[in-house]
Amino acid sequence: MTPPPTQPHRGRSIHRRRVIGAVSGLVLAVAVLTATGCRMLKGSTGETLERIGLRWQPLGSGRDVIQLEFMTLKRSGNDPLLGESLWNRLDTIGRRPAPMRSALAGQGIRVGQVGATPPPPLEELLGLTAPEHDDTANANRSSRHDLKGWRVYLRDGGETEVVLHESPLPSQQLDLGDEKASTTYYNVRYLLRIRVRELREGWVRLECLPEVHHGRQKLQPTATEAGWGLRTRQNIVPLYDLRFTVDLTEGEMTVVTTTPIATHDSIGHRFFTTADGRTQLLVARLAGLPRSTPLPERLAKDSD
Repeated sequence: MTPPPTQPHRGRSIHRRRVIGAVSGLVLAVAVLTATGCRMLKGSTGETLERIGLRWQPLGSGRDVIQLEFMTLKRSGNDPLLGESLWNRLDTIGRRPAPMRSALAGQGIRVGQVGATPPPPLEELLGLTAPEHDDTANANRSSRHDLKGWRVYLRDGGETEVVLHESPLPSQQLDLGDEKASTTYYNVRYLLRIRVRELREGWVRLECLPEVHHGRQKLQPTATEAGWGLRTRQNIVPLYDLRFTVDLTEGEMTVVTTTPIATHDSIGHRFFTTADGRTQLLVARLAGLPRSTPLPERLAKDSD
């Protein structure tokens, strides 16, 4: 006969549920304060609508979509929470092949992933726990202003964009590898284009493509999941050599930032270093998966 679980196991289980709920609750709370991305409203029939271009389209019931939560935070580059105390607890290999990892490291990009319970340094970075030292309390309180979060809903094969700077940069001199010399680009934005793919039941792959957007912004017809719409676009330089993937199951997270030894002209430094010299961290969490079987009628009504 299997003995009943001991109290420490029960405590860890309770802590894990609390952390998962806290992460999700933090994202929702921050998203309310920093509403970005697609606008939402309720249609006349009660369904949720998404603004796509100049039209409103049904978004879905929530049972047939993949839910992703994103958080960005900015900290001093020498913050110990961004160092090895964090990265020694993250899986930096995953299912990424060695050439992919080498290409990312060569351009100063660091990618890791972790299970549903974040390690203590990540908990503290996300504001889920109090700082260990009193002398950092004020710094952590002020850093809350640099923590932003939002949630997106995508079907299999859908895409979203994560813009890594609040405002376009006036000019940047970049060597993107396909030209003999560096080129000056104007009105530059750095972003990650993320496509979601269902691998099998319970698992999703994030296909991440770094892009450099530059030049004058103009309205262009753009294909979306709901058809064609008008979106503001610039000239786009996709960095295919730096594409990377992350495989997640529900509740797991990935962390993306620059390496501490990245050179100033590296892609990682350009993407994840702010104008005032701070390091930016991107956290993505798989918050929900499509349900493979329909809910009982009573539960379905409760979840709507």
